[in-house]
Amino acid sequence: MNRYDKVSSLTWLMVSIAIIVGSTAYSFGGWSHPGPAFLPLWCGVIMGALALVVFVQAVLKGKSEAGGQEGESLLTSRWPKLIAALVILFAYAFLLEPFGYLIMTFVFMLFVLKVVEPTKWGTAVIEALLATGVSYSLFELWLKVPLPRGIWPTIF
Repeated sequence: MNRYDKVSSLTWLMVSIAIIVGSTAYSFGGWSHPGPAFLPLWCGVIMGALALVVFVQAVLKGKSEAGGQEGESLLTSRWPKLIAALVILFAYAFLLEPFGYLIMTFVFMLFVLKVVEPTKWGTAVIEALLATGVSYSLFELWLKVPLPRGIWPTIF
């Protein structure tokens, strides 16, 4: 996958540069009163930094390994997991309103951690709980963004 990591990270780096350049057409604003360019600019910067990290890791991994998994096809090895991820993503979008944010986010994260990128049950449950709790705390409690309650009681 080393070649795919290099190509995809460079692609995302180009996308992030385009986002950064595009955001310069708008006002940045300040930290207390952000303008319309604030979010796109910082998303582009963070995305570019992460793309650079992936690229450097791929280059370093390529130097440490002689050969490796270069002959493996992306479509044959990861295709079923990609389909599974897309199915659960669409299910998440359609079931979020009736079942609520907390339940569906926990189920989605658990599915991703067990099926798409297999981990131990204990680790998957803890990570799914943490991701759900932190995102709920950030958006609902701190930023006061109303999230779908679904069948969850109104006490939360």
